[in-house]
Amino acid sequence: MDKQVAIVGYAQTRHSEKSEFPRERMCYELVKSILEDLKITREDIDTFILCSNDFQDGRTISEVYMVHWVGAFMKDQTKVDSDGANACIYGMMRILSGNYRTALVLAYGMGGSEFLPLRIQEHTLDPIYERQMKLVNEISAAALQARAYLSRAKMTEAELAGYAAKNLRNAAKNPFALRKKADATPDDVLASRPLYSPLHELHGYPPTDGACAVLLAEKNRARELTDRPVWIRGAGMNQETYYIGERNLTQAESLKKAARKAYKTAGITEPEKKIGVAELHSTFASQEPIFAEALGLFPKNSGSRVIKRGTSGIEGKLPVNPSGGPQGANPYTACGLIRVAEACAQLRGEAGRHQVKKIPKFALAHGQVGICAQHNTVLVLGR
Repeated sequence: MDKQVAIVGYAQTRHSEKSEFPRERMCYELVKSILEDLKITREDIDTFILCSNDFQDGRTISEVYMVHWVGAFMKDQTKVDSDGANACIYGMMRILSGNYRTALVLAYGMGGSEFLPLRIQEHTLDPIYERQMKLVNEISAAALQARAYLSRAKMTEAELAGYAAKNLRNAAKNPFALRKKADATPDDVLASRPLYSPLHELHGYPPTDGACAVLLAEKNRARELTDRPVWIRGAGMNQETYYIGERNLTQAESLKKAARKAYKTAGITEPEKKIGVAELHSTFASQEPIFAEALGLFPKNSGSRVIKRGTSGIEGKLPVNPSGGPQGANPYTACGLIRVAEACAQLRGEAGRHQVKKIPKFALAHGQVGICAQHNTVLVLGR
């Protein structure tokens, strides 16, 4: 990039099944903590980007009720729908336009206490056939995707369960996570409630209330605000058809295209060597090897080898989801932005007990929307 944009501050809630605070209080506290940490006021923020979804909030123009709580009243403010990683890229674009020096990006979701996630996901399906037949939903589609990958990569169900167990163990080190189990094993995953074969409850995510916020700034302003900026080195997004019958679910083509653009912008030709840690929005543990391979982090069909060797563990060669990822907590719309915040924490050495052993030079953050990741967003971050 000719111009540079950095993340200068970030914060997330302690995610829960039912927040003790309403969304307005959660978001107020997040923004307040960033402003206090950087010793600035709302007047120092040029534009606010709020990420929410009208279906989930149960009201139109859903972000309008949040504006005064986060200090955006009488300020430039706009909305991005569905995933916070998209909102982060939009905030970056606004700064690159030259019209703004700082942008605060905020995303929140109340899927633990206020709505049924599957009912919301129905609205991303083909409205003529899939939605009416009620055979396909977020979980059944993920099961088809998982089964296809098991067949293609010759992976066993126990090895697949190893990904979920890894993430639950990682989440146990993360104070923000909701679902965690320090001694999780593949047998624990396979003993949990069956969903659609081969998926079980612990392959998936816990319905979650939570929020996340990041503050972006252009190069000179970033250096005024912090001596530890995290630079957005590359970004890309891509979308494919929502009709799963027309997609190869094990290939994640839109993710490959988004990654190619992000890597090109960042000047990265060998992501498996350059990326030191990855935070993936793998809504189900079965998506982790599919996404990691589409991103070029591991060879094609290497899922069994990666999990058996511990390559993607916190102590591994290329840690994936050291935070526990969505298996630890998945507040809808906020999940992608949490991946950005977690990647920042790793680059700044602030991840605490789930910090990877060697602070990386580059980290990757991924967000997605839609059944089996119809739309994908990739950010390459560097210190």
